[in-house]
Amino acid sequence: MEIKKKKKKFNLYNMLNPELDRKDAKKDGDVEKLNFVGFFKLAGRRISTILSANIFFVLGNFPAFFILVIFSGLINDHSIVPQSLSFSNLYGAMQMTSNSPLSAVLQGVSGTPVTENEYNLPLLILFICLSCLVFLTFGVVNCGCAHLLRSVVRQEPVFLMQDFFGTIKKNWKQGLVLGIFDLLFFGLIVYDIWAFYLNYAYSFFFSIGFFLSLGIFVLYLFARMYMYMLTITFDLKLYKIIKNSFIFAFLGFKRNILALIGQIGLIAIVVALIMTGALMALGAVLPLVILFALGLFMGYYAAYKVIKKYMIDPYYDENGNPIDPEAEDCQEEDEEELEEGVEA
Repeated sequence: MEIKKKKKKFNLYNMLNPELDRKDAKKDGDVEKLNFVGFFKLAGRRISTILSANIFFVLGNFPAFFILVIFSGLINDHSIVPQSLSFSNLYGAMQMTSNSPLSAVLQGVSGTPVTENEYNLPLLILFICLSCLVFLTFGVVNCGCAHLLRSVVRQEPVFLMQDFFGTIKKNWKQGLVLGIFDLLFFGLIVYDIWAFYLNYAYSFFFSIGFFLSLGIFVLYLFARMYMYMLTITFDLKLYKIIKNSFIFAFLGFKRNILALIGQIGLIAIVVALIMTGALMALGAVLPLVILFALGLFMGYYAAYKVIKKYMIDPYYDENGNPIDPEAEDCQEEDEEELEEGVEA
């Protein structure tokens, strides 16, 4: 007697947690090799974890919302004033002389009311101070999200709360310092690019500065794909993490450029949706739902294979066992080993 398999009903849980015996949920060569096709398979298979990581990222970096409030104008003082600054003088002169058709037209044009916005200084100072709290949250939250997304890349089980907060507890010191460095360097290089761009046409020096800053910016975006991954994976000093990240920016150039193109594509899609009036709400919601975590996942998917090749595989056999007893201590010397690999 043939037993018919009961068909599962469609619901949110089944959509976010596909059956393990489904064909697309089985391990395959594409995912094991971490190649281009494998990215889409793995992202679809573990979409629930990626969505959860995005929630942690958005809620963990809540001070960023105070920055949005500052630029939204919600704390501004609004007042109605004449369109022209000369209206008060004209109005005073009109009180001393008789009206004429010309003066009436001038008074009507210059006296047209407009809304003027000015920052409420006490509220502005308060929200700037609250926004600065992002320096305390950015690095540690990135470490927690990096652990969740690394588990996805490794195809390991994920315990969301335990893994996220456990990683933060273990790496909060380095994560805090790395997050402050990350935000300051990122902001500085963006400011340089903008400043050189505004003066691009005035001299050859500004043109060189613009392209040099742009190149450093791209290189730093590559290095960021490795910083938090190295922090949670190896016991390294901070300067070694940054140094090795920039080395990997060159060693994994092909994978890095593909990940960067994907991240730029994600941002372009969100911007395009926001610019389209009918889909503006969807474009505004995507960053809160998946944009940040999916962008991070692209970077970590590209980065992990490079890290594994140079800092993990040389010390372990195919079964994951240390090649020799000293292999457990090799991670402390990976920076020197990595430099030898680059020189070779």
